[in-house]
Amino acid sequence: MAPLPGRIDRLASAQRGVVARRQLLEIGLSEWQLRRAMQTGRLESIMPGVMRLPGSPTSEEQRLWVAHLRVGPESLISHGSAARLWGLKSIVRCRPTLVVPHRRTPKVGSEMIVHRTRSLDKADVGAVDGLPVTTPARTLVDLSGETSRARLTAALEEAHYDKLVGYLNVGRALVRLGEPGRRGSVLLGELLDERTGGRELEQSALERLLSELFDAAGMGEVIRQNPLPSNGDVRGLVDGFIPRGALIAEGDGRRWHGRCASMVRDRERDLAAAEVGIQTVRFMHEQLTSDMEGCAARLRRTVELRASQGLGVRRVR
Repeated sequence: MAPLPGRIDRLASAQRGVVARRQLLEIGLSEWQLRRAMQTGRLESIMPGVMRLPGSPTSEEQRLWVAHLRVGPESLISHGSAARLWGLKSIVRCRPTLVVPHRRTPKVGSEMIVHRTRSLDKADVGAVDGLPVTTPARTLVDLSGETSRARLTAALEEAHYDKLVGYLNVGRALVRLGEPGRRGSVLLGELLDERTGGRELEQSALERLLSELFDAAGMGEVIRQNPLPSNGDVRGLVDGFIPRGALIAEGDGRRWHGRCASMVRDRERDLAAAEVGIQTVRFMHEQLTSDMEGCAARLRRTVELRASQGLGVRRVR
C-alpha cells in the first residue's frame, strides 16, 4: 500500500486540493492516520467533513469541490454555478449552488444553496474536470426559474452559438423536466419559440413527416388515428399505433410553450396506455425535420426490442 502522503496527494490533486473525510476512509486510511494527518499539518479542516492540502491554490473551482464534498456524492453542481463551470459568461458568480435527489435533506449553512428535485436522470448528469455537474441543457432549464429574461436570453444564445448545447436539446430537456407550475418553463418556452421559428406545424405537414418516419423505419402495419389504448379513463386518438411491439408513435408540431402547457395531458395519455402494456414514443417536428434517419433508427430499435420480448398485439382499442 502506498505511503499515507502519497494516497492523500493523489486523491486531492484531482479535486483542486480538497478531500472528504469519507473518501480518505474509503481508500484505507484509519481514524488514527486521519487524526495524525491533521495534527502534523498534512491536512487542514475547512468545513465539517472536508479538508484541504495546506498551500493549495484557492479558486472558484475549489469552492465548488468543497461544496460538492460537503453535501455528498449524490450532489451535482447546478444552476448559476453549473453555468459558470460550462463557461457561460453571461451568468454572474454566485454562492456554490447544488442539486440533490428529493429524498436527501443535507444540512448546510448559508455559504451554499442546495436545491432538492424529484427529477434527476442520467441524462442530466455531466462532469467538468471530474466535478459532477448538471448538463448544459438541464442547467438552462434550472436557470429559467432563477434569472431574468435578459440574462436567460444571453445564456441560451451563448450556449447555442458556442455549440455547448443547441436549442433543440434545451427544448427536449424542458419537455422532459417540465411539470405543472414549474417556474420559468413558460419563459424558456417563449425564448425557444422566438429562436426556432415559433410556429405550430400544420397537422397535414406533421402527418406527412410521420408517414416518412414509418416508411424510413420499415414499419409494416401502422394504424393511423387509432383510439388511445386505455382502460377507458382517458380517451382520444393516437397518431400511429404499431401492433408489432405494442407501441404508440406520436408526432408533436406544437410551439415549445404549447408543449409545456400540455405536459400533464400528454403524461396522462402515456400513463393510460402504459397501464395496458403500450409504450409511447414522441417525436418533435424539429427532430423529424433535422434527423429523420436518427428518428427512424430509434423507432425501429424500440419496436424490435419490444417484439423480441413478446410485446405485441393484433389491435388495441
